[in-house]
Amino acid sequence: MRLFLIVLFASFAGLASAQTFQLSLGGGSIGTMSVTGDSIRANVTDSPLGLANGAFIASAKRVQMADGRVVTQYLSDTPRKARKISVLSDGGQVIETTVSPSDDRTPLSDPAAVPAGVSTPVTVLNAIINARGCPGTMRFYDGRRVITLSPTGSTQSGAMLSCDMSYRVTAGPGHLSPLYIKNATMEVSYDTSAGQSLAEIQIGNGPFTLYVTR
Repeated sequence: MRLFLIVLFASFAGLASAQTFQLSLGGGSIGTMSVTGDSIRANVTDSPLGLANGAFIASAKRVQMADGRVVTQYLSDTPRKARKISVLSDGGQVIETTVSPSDDRTPLSDPAAVPAGVSTPVTVLNAIINARGCPGTMRFYDGRRVITLSPTGSTQSGAMLSCDMSYRVTAGPGHLSPLYIKNATMEVSYDTSAGQSLAEIQIGNGPFTLYVTR
């Protein structure tokens, strides 16, 4: 459940200073998320039955390979599951994926199975943070699956712009074994009173809705 709820917030690139977001579920706080530059740490302490408690740490950086190429490396670490993922990509093409332990690999952990033109969670979340108007369609890869975000509508109420989106796993397994959730709704709200700034993100499936509030 933790990865399903937090994967969209796995890394916010390009932010100049540390920011803290509150995470809530079912009307109660379940933890916080701290964002600094190209890294993030989400700490969930009060999820239902403690099933999602623990940390999720991620980053995205440009690194130089042995052949001199500069590529993007996405790293994620879920200590509770002892799972670490590294994805190297170049121009939207995944060239290497490492998942530890190896039993956590999926068919989409093979770079040859990943479609071209995918972004990292870093790129997608940076686009959401810095959007002008509502974000367009975006597709990203987390090392185990490909997720597509698509706009479905928008409303403007006073200074608040609400952007509705769908969250779909379009390749690879769904989240949260054995449920394998593949679809969720998402609403991104912006305060447009002075430019446009992210106010809140909601993402939900059935009775579960995660709120990420600035």
